[in-house]
Amino acid sequence: MIERNRLDIFRQSLGAFPYVSPETKANADAVRFAYNVAFTRSWQSDDGDYRIVPVADMLNHDFPDNAVLTYDESGGCAVYVKEDVAPGAALTLSYGNPANPSRFLATYGFLNDAQAAFCKKLIISPSQELKDIGYDPDRMLFYTTDGSISQEVWDVFLFSMLEKNPDLANVKDAFYQAHMTGDEQTKGAIHSQYQQDTVGALLQHVNEMLNEVHQQTVRMNSHDSVKHPRLPLLKKHHAMVTSTFTKVRDYLVSIQE
Repeated sequence: MIERNRLDIFRQSLGAFPYVSPETKANADAVRFAYNVAFTRSWQSDDGDYRIVPVADMLNHDFPDNAVLTYDESGGCAVYVKEDVAPGAALTLSYGNPANPSRFLATYGFLNDAQAAFCKKLIISPSQELKDIGYDPDRMLFYTTDGSISQEVWDVFLFSMLEKNPDLANVKDAFYQAHMTGDEQTKGAIHSQYQQDTVGALLQHVNEMLNEVHQQTVRMNSHDSVKHPRLPLLKKHHAMVTSTFTKVRDYLVSIQE
């Protein structure tokens, strides 16, 4: 959905460039190609600009990477290696957080072998306290190998429940204070007291995501991969999400027993 919105904005922005012919602007394939070039072959510099650098745009993704791009005052670009690189070895740049395979698929059209995936918990307008506790999608992770859960997920799910219950305001304040001061003993005690509630909320979220991914997979199976060449990759992505979330569910169920 985000990519579609960006493509629509890109298409509309072409109206500001009189040197682009009306025929080109009306050519959906040409506009889509230009959009893909602009957003998959560009790099963000330190000043926030996006720049397309010939040759450098051929560097593949890896994490950790072994190269870095730098720019001089005239806009010239240089590639420096961070470590010794053997002759014939690839130079690589990080395209972003390796725990977000969905973004790699949507933007670059490939899947990485991520050791973790976002837990996909989105909170609209989170409070500053919730952000202080650890609400940051980049840090809220489910681990693909064994279904274990990052501490930020546990903290955020518990604190968000405490925020919603006025009767637990004192507990919420105590948890927040313990987190901010590094009082792990108090945090641990509150986690233990409300563990079943937190596990229940997590299980509800995981089951909802598994159901949503299943429904999307069923819809994808009705499409022709010849007409939709990215379909195999999408199915692979959904399989990874399903496998990870199923492991998380099994782990949570084992805690409940």
